[in-house]
Amino acid sequence: MKSRFNAGDVVASYCPACGHNVRSRFEYRTVRFARTRLRVPNVLVDVCLDCDAVLAIPSESIPQLREAGMAKA
Repeated sequence: MKSRFNAGDVVASYCPACGHNVRSRFEYRTVRFARTRLRVPNVLVDVCLDCDAVLAIPSESIPQLREAGMAKA
């Protein structure tokens, strides 16, 4: 299955931290689950180029996050 997004792809997104439309880039980052100490390394995410905030997690990264969550249980 071909990924819809690849690291380095640049797209237009809305950044809630900046409050306007921005250019963003897909990058691999370590993602931390809210209200837990679980961290998942090397997850493809959409990052704001202005403030460096994570804007979205594409659907192709969801299985990786599910696998990490199941391993924790």
